[in-house]
Amino acid sequence: MNSAWFKKAAPHLYAVLAFLVIAIIYCQPALMGKVVEQHDTLGWRGMAQQSFEFKEKYGYFPLWTNSMFGGMPAFAIAFEGTVIQTIYLQNLLTLWMPVPVSFFFLACISFYFMGIVFRLKPLIAAMAAIAFAWATYDPVIIAVGHNTKMWAIAYMPAVIASLVLIFQGRYLLGAGLLALFFGLQTSTQHVQVVYYTAIIMACMSVAYLVHSIRAKNVKPVIISGLVALGAGLLGIASYAISWYPLQDYAKETMRGGRSEITIGKDSTNLTKGGLDKDYAFGWSYGISETMTFMVPRVYGGSSSTVVAGKPRSEFGEDTKVSQVIQEKTGMSEDQADGFAQQLPAYWGDQPGTSGPVYLGAIICALFILGLINVKSWHKGWIIAATIIGIFLAWGKNFSSLNYFLFDYLPLYNKFRAPSMALIIPQLTFPLLAGLGLQQFIEAKEAGTLDWKKLKLAGYVLGGVLVLFIGFYVMADFTSPNDSQLKQQLTSMMAQGQQNPEIQQQAQSFAQSVVSALQDDRQTIYGKDLLRALALILLAVGLLYYYAKGSIKLSFVLLGLVALSSLDLITVGRRYLNADNFVDKEEFEAGLSPNAADLQILQDTKQPYRVFDRATGGSPFESARASYFHNSIGGYSPAKLGLYQDLIEHQLSKGNMEVYNMLNTRYFIMQNPADGQPVVQMNPNAYGPVWLVKQLQFVADGNAEIQALDSTNLREVAVVQEKFKEAAGTAPVYDSTASISWVENRNDVVVYKSSSASPQFAVFSEIYYDKGWNAYLDGKLVPHVKTNYLLRGMGIPAGQHTIEFKFEPKAVALSKTITTASTIILLLLLVSGAVVEYRKKKETPEVS
Repeated sequence: MNSAWFKKAAPHLYAVLAFLVIAIIYCQPALMGKVVEQHDTLGWRGMAQQSFEFKEKYGYFPLWTNSMFGGMPAFAIAFEGTVIQTIYLQNLLTLWMPVPVSFFFLACISFYFMGIVFRLKPLIAAMAAIAFAWATYDPVIIAVGHNTKMWAIAYMPAVIASLVLIFQGRYLLGAGLLALFFGLQTSTQHVQVVYYTAIIMACMSVAYLVHSIRAKNVKPVIISGLVALGAGLLGIASYAISWYPLQDYAKETMRGGRSEITIGKDSTNLTKGGLDKDYAFGWSYGISETMTFMVPRVYGGSSSTVVAGKPRSEFGEDTKVSQVIQEKTGMSEDQADGFAQQLPAYWGDQPGTSGPVYLGAIICALFILGLINVKSWHKGWIIAATIIGIFLAWGKNFSSLNYFLFDYLPLYNKFRAPSMALIIPQLTFPLLAGLGLQQFIEAKEAGTLDWKKLKLAGYVLGGVLVLFIGFYVMADFTSPNDSQLKQQLTSMMAQGQQNPEIQQQAQSFAQSVVSALQDDRQTIYGKDLLRALALILLAVGLLYYYAKGSIKLSFVLLGLVALSSLDLITVGRRYLNADNFVDKEEFEAGLSPNAADLQILQDTKQPYRVFDRATGGSPFESARASYFHNSIGGYSPAKLGLYQDLIEHQLSKGNMEVYNMLNTRYFIMQNPADGQPVVQMNPNAYGPVWLVKQLQFVADGNAEIQALDSTNLREVAVVQEKFKEAAGTAPVYDSTASISWVENRNDVVVYKSSSASPQFAVFSEIYYDKGWNAYLDGKLVPHVKTNYLLRGMGIPAGQHTIEFKFEPKAVALSKTITTASTIILLLLLVSGAVVEYRKKKETPEVS
């Protein structure tokens, strides 16, 4: 082995090995065949099951699925073209490690790559990489199953590093890597994370432009900008198959603002082509809640009290709430502890949270050092991106800015959960912390330490800690939901008795419990505050004695890496630990058929749909039934907007005519006697297709949805005036006329008709004009939106074969774009590697 090469490579190899070992130890159950019990992953399995069954039977994934919301594009759920090349590359980058080991490992090596591009020392880059990977947002989203989001976050640093390489003048290599990593990030289909990455890139580009103008050397900016733009577009194009077909679909979804209904809606809450503000800004991070960056349980931590079916509490045992319950009710200690664990620790502004955004006490302290100490054009964009990320995360709590951006910033009104924007400081904090530490060390080694700046950083850090202490003393630790909790506790204790004395005792009990709960919230904050103070004092002590020359650099760096990593990993284990892992069989048991499912599955004659009302929650937020049946419920973050309208205006109020037109033959209900699911058959379901006697034309979507309230949809089809010509001639009654379903292969549906006069058929299939084409005896013919979201079609007299084929043009085009772009990307990567190798070979070794 070449000893010189190994000496250079050794620090990086050790870092990669450390990342792998830490990730394996943290996620040890994954190597034993266990899986994280992720609620969202279970939901995805339900959504995707029909596509996988179809592939097993026909050899390819369908483009349309019938399993949710009456039907929707399957390429938005599971699509072969979106994953093949991504899986190969991700397996290579993650050394074929299982999830979630692969998540943490990829995040680490991605950030480490960025750190090396920024010329950080390997130990500093490793510390920052671990801080990025184990910032608590990552364990939290992994625990709940936001896998695509985690992949996209893991690629963020590699994308930024590739852009920096371009700015450093390494155009071919930088362009190839930017195209590769930006393409991989885009392939996750998590557009919101890609959007935030683009914000960071924009901030960096502006800062580089300003830096170049000041240096009076603008030419590299122009070249770099064109190279970066081309590389970014190439990266996106190389995964066109994963996102391009979704663009047409996105316009028709809730996120695209698709709706034809204006009745009953607040115009100030609406946006053009996007989500409603109330829905989009639901999870807005509290302004003071941002303090969790440095102390995780400032606002109590998590609102979750159960993980993988097991109770979990932020409070632990021996709480004031438990003591009060024992004193007031006579419960045993175990009973009181169990009751206390069900009470929410979280008291912030969000409706609920699975955990705080914690960036690390030491990382925050080093970030402050970087703010004061770093001399680089990079500091400007890092600060700007950090501020933007925080402001965006505040959402409705900073409405003067964010509502304006929501209305006018391109694409921004497609996203919800503003708190997700904190992935920006998740990247910028450890980066500036690393740069600050690096420059501190370089100044010490050069004998140019600026003690005035160091003292200023100390004063700023001290001021911040004083604010935390003041908050501990002054805050009331009251949740917006505490008043409701008091009412619930009062009702529980009073047990329906109206006796004034009993009511007063119940109210007193509720007040005592809530007051104790607030004290417990203060206690856990105090514990985390003391923990943060201790960690920061240790870190500052290491730096101080190093500056004084009392200890060696290697000891300082190893000490900081160990302290920072233990800090974040131990907090991360509060939200993702062995309790989150279950046997694969146990996990998949959540999708086992119940007696009602088995009974329904015996019906194999004709298509029908199922409405599962026994889910325990909203049937429109659960994909359990979709695993087994064609369901009118389901779960998707981007369901068709017209279907959402139907849910809100018809299905939610139980209009059986609408259930019938959706061919809802079976309802799964909960038996009130034993709570078990039972089947109720609906004999009035219209079936997969029927002929109507007349057409009722209405002016617009408002009139169309309202007409469903009082129309016999078995005999009358409701169609908007704009479709009048395409609907054809009015149907003429023929007692012998018939139409029947022949087969449904997801992307192709076939019917047969026979009549002596013109007819109009209503097909119990979802109308979606971005791909569905109708053919009459092999000839393309028009079909129209009917009954607000079904398909309707005029049929001439005679015997005919009618076919609906799902043929979205975007899919075929995207496959061509992906193939061509991938070839160009590979050539670019090879060219970049060759150029870098030749440069290194031509550069004389410095002995």
